[in-house]
Amino acid sequence: MLVVDDDPFMLKVMRAMLEALGGLEVHGSSNAPAAFEAIRDARLRPDLVILDINMPEMDGMAFFRRLSEIGYAGCLALCSGEGESFLRTTAQLAQSYGLRVSGVLGKPPRPDSLRALLGECAGQTVQAPRSGSPERTIDELRHALQAGDIFCVYQPKVSLFDGRVLGVEALARWRHAADGIIPPAAFVPMAERNGAIGPLTRRIFDLAFAQAAAWRRRGLDLLVSVNASAHDLGGLDFPDFLLDCARRHEVDPSWVMIEVTESGLIQDERLLVEVMTRLRLRQFRMSIDDFGNGYATLGKLRDLVFDELKIDFGFTHGAAVDPRKAAIFDASVQVGKNLGMKLVAEGVEEAADWVFSRAHGAEVAQGYFIARPLNAEDVEPWLEAWLQRYRTQIAAPAEPAA
Repeated sequence: MLVVDDDPFMLKVMRAMLEALGGLEVHGSSNAPAAFEAIRDARLRPDLVILDINMPEMDGMAFFRRLSEIGYAGCLALCSGEGESFLRTTAQLAQSYGLRVSGVLGKPPRPDSLRALLGECAGQTVQAPRSGSPERTIDELRHALQAGDIFCVYQPKVSLFDGRVLGVEALARWRHAADGIIPPAAFVPMAERNGAIGPLTRRIFDLAFAQAAAWRRRGLDLLVSVNASAHDLGGLDFPDFLLDCARRHEVDPSWVMIEVTESGLIQDERLLVEVMTRLRLRQFRMSIDDFGNGYATLGKLRDLVFDELKIDFGFTHGAAVDPRKAAIFDASVQVGKNLGMKLVAEGVEEAADWVFSRAHGAEVAQGYFIARPLNAEDVEPWLEAWLQRYRTQIAAPAEPAA
């Protein structure tokens, strides 16, 4: 792990506290640009970065942006003496860049806070790119699409009331010969900037439809959710593409949920309404994703018909102890219920998130507490293990004592 703090005394104290926990390789840097260059080097890339957000030369906000640009897939913790409210706001900014914020720490941090942070990070660490130059080019991405190196993993969505597995969300990954598995934050924004998002999302839809059909043939009735980009929603041919894809794979459109982010609703309103109405006529289901974290107006929710509302990760995880998150979560639930939508809590990362989401009116949960994204072949084995875990560890404690 790497501790970044411009105060030499604080840097020394934090390194000593972490090393005292045992089994850790701890490095420190008092210079943010130098720390960033170390992170770019795959040989030095840490599993966890603990960052003082008030650094000279490169403050926390600039650091977030740079980490996002190189596709940093490890854990990030923020450290500051600025106060809890400020730290929460800064953490939300880091998450908006696609970074995995494992915790926030005051100054000086307490040993128990550091221990909890390490436990959180241990459950979140994902494979990071291995090369020393992880920045991608559009030509690389186009080649990956042609070579079949873009694939899907699937994250389960389960009922908060009885644990039933209701469906999965298809998520894009890039299998790179040199850099391993590359997360979408490292290539989707680049695809959007360079006009390749259409081929990319259509590849994901094609893979997801094929997998949905394969699961149905084996008796698994899983609703498969797939993200559509703003570019897709602006194309009059998009509904026809999806219908043709469904026919080729013998998939009933009602087996598919199309997820649209709030930011994807910012475009020509007549065109958007036409495309989404045609999708509904073809019996595809529609979900509004990351609700509360975008720019959709209530007027668009009034005019567009959605089956599902997904409450953003930033308002679910930690809402049990954060009144501001809880207030936004509750308001989102009320909007969804009034408009007749199924309510999905994203970011259910721990038991407290599950309990809070269930108690506050959500119906479906998605997040690491349930499962990390799975390869297609791992979904069936996971199903049996999840139901056993739900019966013995999750549902059982809620049962009244005999």
